[in-house]
Amino acid sequence: MIKFFRNIRKKLLNEGKTSKYLKYALGEIVLVVIGILLALQINNWNEHRKEEASKKKLMLNIKAELMENKLRMEHHILGLHNSNAILNKVLQFSTGSLHIPMDSLKQYLKEMQYYGELGILTSVQEEAIASGKFVMLSDTLKQHLSILKDNIESRNLIRDQGSQLYTNDIDNKFDKLWAKLGLEFELPEQLKIHPTIPLHPDFTLSDDEIATLVKDSETYLDLYRVYQNQYSDEIWVKFSLETITNRTIDLIEKELAEN
Repeated sequence: MIKFFRNIRKKLLNEGKTSKYLKYALGEIVLVVIGILLALQINNWNEHRKEEASKKKLMLNIKAELMENKLRMEHHILGLHNSNAILNKVLQFSTGSLHIPMDSLKQYLKEMQYYGELGILTSVQEEAIASGKFVMLSDTLKQHLSILKDNIESRNLIRDQGSQLYTNDIDNKFDKLWAKLGLEFELPEQLKIHPTIPLHPDFTLSDDEIATLVKDSETYLDLYRVYQNQYSDEIWVKFSLETITNRTIDLIEKELAEN
C-alpha cells in the first residue's frame, strides 16, 4: 500500500503536476491522521471495555463479600437477640418483677450469655485499595463502603471496651459468679476431645442459694453490665452494620443494572 502511494506521488512529480501532487500529499496526510485517530479510538475503546469488565468483576466480588457478611450478621443478631431476651428475664427475676421456676431459671442462666463472635470480611476491599482498583468505583459506592468501614471500626471499639469486663477482672469476680450460678461454656458434643470438668464443691449452691444469689443487688449489677454490653452490640450490628450493608448491596445491584 505504501509503495502504491509512493508510485502515485512519483508519477505526479515526473509529470510536473505540482499542484495535484500537493493536494494528493495533503490528502494522504489527512488519511494518515484519520487512521491514527481511529486506531487511538479503538485502543481507547478496548481499554475502556477492559476497565469496565474489571470494575464489574470488582463490584461483584465486593457484593459477594458483603452478602457473606450479611449472613454472618444475621446469625450473630439472632444469637444475641435470643440471649438478650433470656438475660432480660433473669434481670426481671433479680428485681422480683418476674417469677421463674427454678428449672427454667437454671436453664436461662446457661443461655443468657452469648459466646459467638462476628467476623467481618474485608479482604476484597483491602486488596482493591492496595492495588489501586478502588478508584474505579463510583463516588457514591466508595462513600457507602467508607461509612461501613468506619462503623465496623466503631463497633469493634465498643466490643473491645465491653470485653474489658472480663479481661480486667483481676479478682476473678465474674469467674466466681459464673461458677456459683452454675455457668460453664459447653462445646457441642462433636467438638469435645476431653471430659467435662466438674464444678468445684466450693461453688456448688442449692436451688435456694442460686435464687438468692441472682436476686442479690451486686449480682444484678454484674448481670446488667453483661446485658448492656450484649444489647449494645445487638443494636449496633442490626441498625448500623446490617442496615449499611444492605444499602451498599442495593447500590451495587443498581449500578450493575445500569451498566
